[in-house]
Amino acid sequence: MKNKILYTLLAFVAIAFGCKKTEFYEMSKGEALGTFTVAAPVNNTMWVLNSATPNAKVVFSWSAAKPGVSTMPTYKFVAALKTGSLTTPLLEIPSDNNGASTTLTFTQKQLDDALKAKSIGDGIKVDLIWAVKATNGDMTVSTSPALNIAITRMGDGVSNFLLYGPVSSTTPVVINPNSTTDFMNFKWQKSFPGVTANATKYQIKFVAKGGNFSTPLFTYTSNNSGLDSALAVNYKDISDKLTAAGYTDQATPVALQWTVEATSGSFKKTADYVNDLVITREVKMFLVGGDTPASWTAENALPMIADKNNPGTFYIYVKLNAGNGGLKFLNQQQWPGGSLNSSDWGMKPGTPGDAAVDNEVNIENYGASGVYRVSFDQKNLKYYVQDGRMGAVGDATAAGWNPPNVFPSQGLTLISTNKFIGFVNLSAGNSWKFIDGNAWGDGSVAGSKDFGKVKTKTDGSITQGDADNMTVPGATGSYRIIWDGTDIKNLKYTITDGTVFLVGDATAGGWDNSAGNALLPAMTYSGSGKWTVTTNLSAGQFKFIATKGSWEYNYGGSAGVIADGGDNLVIASAGNYTIKLDEYNRTYSITKN
Repeated sequence: MKNKILYTLLAFVAIAFGCKKTEFYEMSKGEALGTFTVAAPVNNTMWVLNSATPNAKVVFSWSAAKPGVSTMPTYKFVAALKTGSLTTPLLEIPSDNNGASTTLTFTQKQLDDALKAKSIGDGIKVDLIWAVKATNGDMTVSTSPALNIAITRMGDGVSNFLLYGPVSSTTPVVINPNSTTDFMNFKWQKSFPGVTANATKYQIKFVAKGGNFSTPLFTYTSNNSGLDSALAVNYKDISDKLTAAGYTDQATPVALQWTVEATSGSFKKTADYVNDLVITREVKMFLVGGDTPASWTAENALPMIADKNNPGTFYIYVKLNAGNGGLKFLNQQQWPGGSLNSSDWGMKPGTPGDAAVDNEVNIENYGASGVYRVSFDQKNLKYYVQDGRMGAVGDATAAGWNPPNVFPSQGLTLISTNKFIGFVNLSAGNSWKFIDGNAWGDGSVAGSKDFGKVKTKTDGSITQGDADNMTVPGATGSYRIIWDGTDIKNLKYTITDGTVFLVGDATAGGWDNSAGNALLPAMTYSGSGKWTVTTNLSAGQFKFIATKGSWEYNYGGSAGVIADGGDNLVIASAGNYTIKLDEYNRTYSITKN
């Protein structure tokens, strides 16, 4: 009976435990804490605390350590001497927000005071190792490995400062490389020393764009022995510095960057920004000599045009009168020995075509008097004296795009240095360009040059090489075309109707130049730029106009010489007159019949 009762009880217990639900979880006995890493500053950072900027911020930062469940960690910055151990730190400071933030922010003064409290002397550099510890009460983890940092305590210092000018720009600044009277002015914000007794001094540093200011191309000390926050440097000095730094080709723009370094005692600091500066040394060239219109007067020397396709080369279209002593090249309108530091070039003795700057002779062996294109390659010391001409080429002309057929029928006439005029028949709807030789140019200094319209411009500007063709502005017929290089930096062309009219109160049409005024006397063209008209005139004044409806191209003049836009011409008494105009030789005559 007792056994039955025992077996019954055992069975009951077994059934009870067999029916109980088993719970498969365990309660955590503590929080876990994930690893984390330093963000800044990087390993081997070097900081020099600046006594002139005590409120400037320095920041340590790191990623967050992820808690195991819910307890957020707190953080502590620890640092020790490089020869010590982080287990016995020199500094131990909670992060921002009472240890809750993943940053620790000091002012430079606060960090300096913390080091001073540890007996680090003024201006002394201390090498430290550092890390960040995170704890959530149950567990503590640390960033690893420990990082190195070198901090120099405050001693001397200079305040932050900005550059004022020249402002940062990639647009070239054009300078005359020979001028000692033109200046580039550098200015910057004054920087104040941290130690008043040690005045701030400045040095301007220049590097090639993207270069390292620790190894500058060249430097300048500011005015007043480095004490002023400004410096004026003459153009020649800058050019000479560039040449000494290896930039010997003056025709090529130089891309630089510049900044200013301020020094007080042993403390050095550069400006907050770096400025771009592109310098183009404008090499000028002039033609002078007894065979030229300027004669030997350097002040009247004729400006030459810079060859767009051959940097360092210059050319000019000019009438030369042989036998008057020849010609030379000058880079200023002044003979050497003057304030402009000029140089002159002539022929290397015994080798025509070769130029020399020393022991040279005048260039005389070019041929007979006439119109020439004179070119000077300063880089390679070569010169060329070739036929000077200009003509129209293109499908708008009878020659088409075939240069050998341009001259003489479609050639223009030189009316003054670097200026041609001519009359050419052009067909409507077609295009044309200028060319100065009987073949397309090969890009060489001695080769032909062609000129077209500057792309995107509508003001008559023309240029060599990559340019648009010009179009015919009206119906098929004769057109006056002008190639004008008198402004050597801005070549221009003009195209007008091949006509000339008299306008003014001396004529029956008066000063009304409108297209519909049939009373304006029309002149008759006889070739070679010559026009004639015989007409009745009243006492009064008149001018020549090229096109009815426009004052853009008109001649006045005096004493038998015409001038673009010149004075009105006077008719003293009424009568029948023969008026003659010579556009090529720039003359006029008034004869009463």
